[in-house]
Amino acid sequence: MVLLDVFADSYIPEVIIDREKEQETIKDFLQDVLKGMNKVLYIYGKPGLGKTVVTKHVLNQFDELENSISIYLSASHLTPNLALKEVYEAICGEEKRRLPSPSMIREIGEKLLKKRNYAIAITLDNFDKMNGVESFLWNINNLMENFPKVSLILISTSEAEIRGLVGRRLFSRLRPEYCEFKPYDAERLYEIAEQRIKQTYGRLVISEEALSMLCDFVANECDGNARYLLKLFLSSADIASRNGEGKIGLKTIEGFIEEERRLVLKSRLDEIKGSAPRMYEVLRIIVDFQKKQEVVYTGLIKREIRRRGLAISERSLDYFLNK
Repeated sequence: MVLLDVFADSYIPEVIIDREKEQETIKDFLQDVLKGMNKVLYIYGKPGLGKTVVTKHVLNQFDELENSISIYLSASHLTPNLALKEVYEAICGEEKRRLPSPSMIREIGEKLLKKRNYAIAITLDNFDKMNGVESFLWNINNLMENFPKVSLILISTSEAEIRGLVGRRLFSRLRPEYCEFKPYDAERLYEIAEQRIKQTYGRLVISEEALSMLCDFVANECDGNARYLLKLFLSSADIASRNGEGKIGLKTIEGFIEEERRLVLKSRLDEIKGSAPRMYEVLRIIVDFQKKQEVVYTGLIKREIRRRGLAISERSLDYFLNK
């Protein structure tokens, strides 16, 4: 029986491939918290680069220490009040009655007075997805300013998000340290995929050449997104199974990647159509010429724009083409 749990987003491997530097950054941060410091760590990077997996991996080790509590929150599914409620219940126990935020903060504070030796790490993943996140952060900041060993880890996909979302005043209070997760290269992606595939199937059910091609595609065209790589592998495995293939071969992956490129291009064109309709029309002209296998050059595009009666200035065209 094939178990696909290791491909789930929630899966935390015992051994993390790569990311030694990032793991050390988080460990050093938590060591400072254990020493009595109140700190904020901002972890950022594009999707699928291991931010959540690595953070949870290190927090699991933190939880094993005496008098250490980690509280992981996924902001995508929480309001500020529900997030605070989860913090309350992790520290004070189950909420027996509905409490407003000020009351929860007061009772958390009273509990922390009795647990002065405890180190608490609160992680808010995808924090930029929470509406009104600033109110939650102010509450946690108030706890940090009044009690030692309370820390906050924020995870997001953009370095700029935190300053824009929390405002200058709160940002100056939080004074976050930064930890960037850079895209995986093809070699690291191969190691990650190989690890998960062998854990699931007991062997490599895809040829080395096919897996290398898939990893090159994700590294070069999909921002090194490991989550996306694993999703693509499962989809290609499904295709190979339907075709009666015992092992996923190069031909299957070539066709699969070509279809993925088409879908990605269509998605990007749809985005452009909605946000920049004039650029979309220019791209349509270029595609039409390419279908006719004509050599495309700026003068040809300009003539076609005039022929179609499109309201696109030469300045706008130059901007689109250079972009």
